[in-house]
Amino acid sequence: MTPLHHRIATLVSEASDTQITPEEALAEPESLALLGLTSIGQVRLIQSLERHFGIAVEPEDDLTTLDTVEALATYLQKHGVE
Repeated sequence: MTPLHHRIATLVSEASDTQITPEEALAEPESLALLGLTSIGQVRLIQSLERHFGIAVEPEDDLTTLDTVEALATYLQKHGVE
């Protein structure tokens, strides 16, 4: 895993009020929702990603596909985040 993956996993943990550990987020291959990330947690995560990485997640983006650390990392990399 890259430093980007670890930063995202930390943000996932914060968005879930630490109910999901960074290690759990990194290990989940299917969906962060399976670990208990709620819809409110997802919104908080997207807001954190936007603030932390200086990006804007567009409303027309399919947010349902951004449900793993890997998917989030890929999305961020496509938007110029290293």
